[in-house]
Amino acid sequence: MEIRNCKRCGRLYTYTGIDLCPVCYRQDEEDFMKVRDYLDTHPSATMLEISQNTQVSTKKIMDFLKEGRLILTSNNVNIGLRCERCGKPILTGRFCDECKTKLAKELMKGYSIQSDDKKKKNKQEKDCTFMRIKKRKNDFYIKLLNY
Repeated sequence: MEIRNCKRCGRLYTYTGIDLCPVCYRQDEEDFMKVRDYLDTHPSATMLEISQNTQVSTKKIMDFLKEGRLILTSNNVNIGLRCERCGKPILTGRFCDECKTKLAKELMKGYSIQSDDKKKKNKQEKDCTFMRIKKRKNDFYIKLLNY
């Protein structure tokens, strides 16, 4: 059981995988429901209108959108959510589908290069001979390379 401080209010709570105490988490869920219900009934509302009518900050609304919890429809053109990489308008998250694909390819490319480097290093280590030398209660290892 791990005890943490809530990142919002500072209360101590038992960590369950969420960085908020139960009180703050419940408040977030209530705010999310208010915003979602308001958007369902007023699909062309602006960010300012949503914030004023639900008493939820614009920052929190943007966080809901960026987390992917809140998904806009094509009717919600008045909320200016844009891809953080290319700037195209998006309906949820942080990146457009095209940029997500490019980022995934770049990450996989980096992962495969790293895997290739590890394979080369492992092969070099297998080609080495290790000799153990004892001196005054301490163990010393000398790496001898075979070429």
